[in-house]
Formats: sequence, C-alpha cells, structure tokens
Amino acid sequence: MNRTALRLKTFLFPLVIPLAFSARAMEKQVLRNHLPAALARLQPVDRLPNNNHLELAIGLPLRNREGLATLLKTLYDPTSTNYHRYVTPQQFTETFGPAEQDYQAAINFAKANGLTIKSTTPNRMLLNVGGSVAVVEKTFNVKVRVYQHPTEPRTFYAPDVEPSLDLDVPVLHISGLDNFVTPHPRNLRAATLSAPANAVPHTGSGPSGSYRGNDFRAAYVPGTSLTGAGQAVGLFELDGYYASDITTFETQAGLPKVPLKNVLVDGFSGTPTSRRPGSGNEEVALDIEMAISMAPGLSQVIVYEGSPAATTTTIDDIFNRMATDNLARQISCS
Repeated sequence: MNRTALRLKTFLFPLVIPLAFSARAMEKQVLRNHLPAALARLQPVDRLPNNNHLELAIGLPLRNREGLATLLKTLYDPTSTNYHRYVTPQQFTETFGPAEQDYQAAINFAKANGLTIKSTTPNRMLLNVGGSVAVVEKTFNVKVRVYQHPTEPRTFYAPDVEPSLDLDVPVLHISGLDNFVTPHPRNLRAATLSAPANAVPHTGSGPSGSYRGNDFRAAYVPGTSLTGAGQAVGLFELDGYYASDITTFETQAGLPKVPLKNVLVDGFSGTPTSRRPGSGNEEVALDIEMAISMAPGLSQVIVYEGSPAATTTTIDDIFNRMATDNLARQISCS
C-alpha cells in the first residue's frame, strides 16, 4: 500500500464507524401478522380520514420464556416440588413480565410520537394509547386504507403494510390497527334447528319440558355434591345484561341468588344492546345463568364487560384485566 492510499484509509476509517452505528440505529423494528389474509385479494376503496381517532394496545413480549416453560411443566408434574405451587400475578410480572425500563421506553416512544397514553397495566404487558389516523400512520409507518369486506355487508379498515417502528425495545403486537373481525354473539336459536324424527322429547323442569337450573347439573355431573361453595367465577363478555333477567331465572329455577359484580372495561357503560332474541344481552345472561345453574353455591359471579362494538384492543384489555385482578380462579368466555 502506498503512502497516499494509507493516508486515505486512515482518513476514512473514523467515518466508517459512526456510519455503521448510524445505519444500525436507523433500522426499523418490523412487526408481523398485522395484515388480514383477505387483503391479498382486495383493493382499497378509500383512505381512513386523517382526523379519525384510533385506540390501540401495544403489547410487549414476556421475558425468560425458557424459565416460564420450565415453570409450567413443573406446576403440573406431581413429582416436582413446584407441583400446584402457583405464582401470583405480581410474582409472574417480576419474573416474566416486560422489564420496567422497557415499558417506560414504550411509553416515552408513544408520547414522543404524539400518541396519548390512555392507560397502563400492572403486568406491563399492554400499553393503551390513542391518536388520530395521521399520528398512527406516521408512528408505525403505514397507511390505513378502507376495504369492502369480502363476506359481510360493510367496509373495514386495515394498514397497507406491516407496521414498523423506531424503537429498540421489542414489541409483540399492536391491537386496533384494523377492524376486519368484529365481535358478535354465536348463540344458536332453536327455531333455526330441525329436530331429528327420533328425537327424545324434552324432560326438563322448565316450561314445556325445557331444561334449566339443576337439569344441567343432572345432565353433566349427575350425583355430584359439589356446588362451587366459596368459589368465584369470572366471565368474559362483550355486552351488558339486565340484572332483573338473572333474578327472574333464579326464582323460576329455584336457585339461590348469587351475588353479581360488574367490571366495566375501556369506558363501557354496561348498558346491554337489547332484549331481542340473539342479542348480546341474551348471550351474557345465558352465561351467567349457566354458571349459577352448574355451581349454585358460588360466592360471586364477576362479569367483565366490554362494548359490543369492541375492537381487538378491548378484547386484549378484558383478558388482561381478568388475569391481573386475580379475583376468580375459574374464568370462562363461554
């Protein structure tokens, strides 16, 4: 190497290092699985207006996944000293939850990009934020477009590409970037079903021999003396209910009046959709009535309620609230 080339290399070397670090810092964290599969065969029909408001939940991944796998294995191994020695939500957070500094970094990132912090969670797994479409698009490097739903008579919105963000802290998922799937009751109506010719007539204790109350216990756990005494059940619901419907059912079925506790999530008022057949109210009431029928000795039924117009953000929030409250050892989404 001649002297001129050596001097040039010596001059350029200090510049290469900062440039390398700068390029690394500019790499965006790209998240996967945020695009509905249907987008592959759809064309956008519009853009979501910039001033529309979106509510999002930023999810952070757990730490020490190998340790968690070991814990779950030993919890259910009768030969292990950890058998059925369950950890509290606080202990779980300390060992496996996102680190405090990572959670704070996510909060700082959201604020710096113009998002409003709506709420935080004690296990640091979810960060609820809100902002205009324009702010969301800039923060996550997407364009939120509107599409015609392929199977439902409505439009939906979704990002045009997978979201990415300038944040060193790993992010697991961002809920609320699309509304391709919306919650709806899945209860079946007897009028829509055709009974087979050899069907056995109803023999229950309800009107016209229909089943209710203790009929369900007799069908599923005949001869049991267990009543759920001293236990609480938590129910996941995306609507409200009429408490008077539960009282009427308990009276007609000869069941004790089990105390109900409502936990309203994400600002939901608790007002049910309606009493019409197939409504969300009917679904919620059925869940409560079935829990009381199967376990009439319950000390409490805790009903976690979110809006029937909920996005995946609220769904995540309800499940996380049930886990962090830790008020019921039995939880159900029917």
